[in-house]
Amino acid sequence: MEDRVEIRSGEEAPAPPKEGGAAPEERPEGASGAKVVDRRRRYGEDGDSAPAEPVKAVPTYVEQLERKVALAEEKLKEHIERLNREAAEFRARQERELERRTLEARKRVVASFLPIAEDLGRALAAASAPEGGGSAGGLIEGVRLIQGRFSQELAAQGVVPIQAAGERFDPSLHEALLTREVSDPSQDGMVVEELGQGYRLGEEVIRPSRVAVGKLRAEGAAPAP
Repeated sequence: MEDRVEIRSGEEAPAPPKEGGAAPEERPEGASGAKVVDRRRRYGEDGDSAPAEPVKAVPTYVEQLERKVALAEEKLKEHIERLNREAAEFRARQERELERRTLEARKRVVASFLPIAEDLGRALAAASAPEGGGSAGGLIEGVRLIQGRFSQELAAQGVVPIQAAGERFDPSLHEALLTREVSDPSQDGMVVEELGQGYRLGEEVIRPSRVAVGKLRAEGAAPAP
């Protein structure tokens, strides 16, 4: 139902005079015969309510999920970047620590062999001194002592010689430089001569022994010169 204002215009016809009655009352001059009737509805009447306020848009469930996913991805990205930085810093620290330890180990090894170099210098000086008479025997004895000390220092570092002479040839421990013909079948494939000492550190081979390996002479073949 629309609100409206109804205006009734025109003068009403004067009521006929009643019999024996007074004449109808005259209206003042200038008075209008129009009547205004306000038929506009007031808010609250007839169950009408006040105009509703603008409703704020509420995010849908999908929009909420998208926001949560975006936030989670951002946090994950920051977490990964932090882990990458920490991993790079850890690797750098490990490399520096490894370099420091390697340098310390090299210093200890070199320091252990410095006295041997000094002994060699003293042995050469004593052998070449005029009062020593250039004795070869004294030089040989000095070198023998230095060799013993050198072997002691190697053993202190965990370095041990590889036994080769009389052992069966083992390519993981021995390096065959040549072969020697043998008539004894038991010497076939055996190390018959050690040409160079081999060493190992723990289970690791530093240098294989350089050897000559026996090879059984074929029947009827002339001996090798």
